Amino acid sequence: MPLIQQVAEQIKKHGMVTGGETVVVGVSGGPDSVALLHILCRLKESLNIRLVVAHLNHCFRGAEADADARFVRELAEHLRLEAHVESRDVPAYCVERGISAQVAAREVRYSFLSEVAVKTGAAKVALGHHADDQAETILLHLIRGTGTGGLRGMLPVRDNFFIRPLLTVRRRDIEAYCRRHGLAVRHDSSNAQPKYLRNRVRLELAPLLEKNYNPNWVETVNRLGEILREEDEYLEQQADQVYRRIRLGPGGNTVRLNRERLLACPGALTRRVIRRAWAELCGDSGDLEFKHIDKVLEIIKGGGGRRQIALPRSVILISNYDLVELTLDRKNEGVPFYQYCLKVPGITTIPETGVSIGAQVIPVHEAGDPSGLGPCEALLDYDRLSRPLVVRRRLDGDRFAPLGLEGSVKLKKFFIDQKVPREVRDYIPLVVSGGDIVWVAGLRPGERWKITGDTTNCLRLYIAGYGKNFDICHRRGD
Repeated sequence: MPLIQQVAEQIKKHGMVTGGETVVVGVSGGPDSVALLHILCRLKESLNIRLVVAHLNHCFRGAEADADARFVRELAEHLRLEAHVESRDVPAYCVERGISAQVAAREVRYSFLSEVAVKTGAAKVALGHHADDQAETILLHLIRGTGTGGLRGMLPVRDNFFIRPLLTVRRRDIEAYCRRHGLAVRHDSSNAQPKYLRNRVRLELAPLLEKNYNPNWVETVNRLGEILREEDEYLEQQADQVYRRIRLGPGGNTVRLNRERLLACPGALTRRVIRRAWAELCGDSGDLEFKHIDKVLEIIKGGGGRRQIALPRSVILISNYDLVELTLDRKNEGVPFYQYCLKVPGITTIPETGVSIGAQVIPVHEAGDPSGLGPCEALLDYDRLSRPLVVRRRLDGDRFAPLGLEGSVKLKKFFIDQKVPREVRDYIPLVVSGGDIVWVAGLRPGERWKITGDTTNCLRLYIAGYGKNFDICHRRGD
């Protein structure tokens, strides 16, 4: 089957695009993204879509990365497509966040692509991941340890926003397509560095599997991922139904479950139900490992008397006769420092507190009157903000210029003036732009970013989930 037909069928099968939509295509300059862009250009009339090119220079590879950026810009000009080519200091972001280069690059890149989508009114972002990438991802998850959620691999469509039209296509077929159509491409030298585990899997393990064990291992692993995606989705639906049946009423910093009904759960669902309770309490299922769930199960099955276990993030699990309680004891441990790229548009969950911050960009004429907003929502002048935006915990010495006040004050004094209890302050997220606090969530936006007569686009920020430790909005709305 011709490659263009294979991609067209995948787009149709998964409903990746709708006629009339704008699609941002992430183009690194490598064979995968160049082939993706070329194929989508050939299909754009039949799909009735508009294409926009986006390229991010991560500032890791100096002149080589600069040449990649020039290449993509010239490619877009040749195809007569709008292009957004930018640079972000990802090495500095690594140091600031204390994370690996690969994790930092992914966070900043996805934030950049989302920003381009907002600027261009795009409904989707197309990524060049292919079948070999998928097989390597599943293998990596297996090596590191995972359940069916990890073995399902990357999704063809994520959040109805990121799409992967090449996910069933082999790397060799993409490279052959580029040669056949005379497409010039760039090669990232960092992909040959064995210091990265993914590179070692691709360069060392994958050829070994293909040569000595199964020449079709990529197709086999991709088939496994597809099967497990369907089964994982079904099990999640079943777990959600069970969770609603066994979860008791809300109680502050506690999630309560009916122990008898939990024990009656099929084994395939019990772990998922426990993860669901943990995610409700903490904001996501991170830090809850297989060994922790095993200890939880041991406690729950250990008899009707009171039994207790300490879990990560200061969560205490108590099993007492017919009741299982997961409690987040904020008195035992303060909130660790966190900082995340704010998804624009999207919802950013803060696992350390369970709070979620939503963001969207809207024209000023659709925004309404900012003075009518409650404390859990804010409107800012989007075009005056430095990006990427981040959401983080407060730091000693933070200053804030609140709406309605000339100049800035220490954030600590602002909290005191607002009568925010000391034990609550670390739980309040701060949205930061270029080092400036632009919104103290649940309290007030910053003066310098207020909506004026010159505003064209508004950034709407809102608290999308309160978690169990964040009651400022409730108290302020009384």
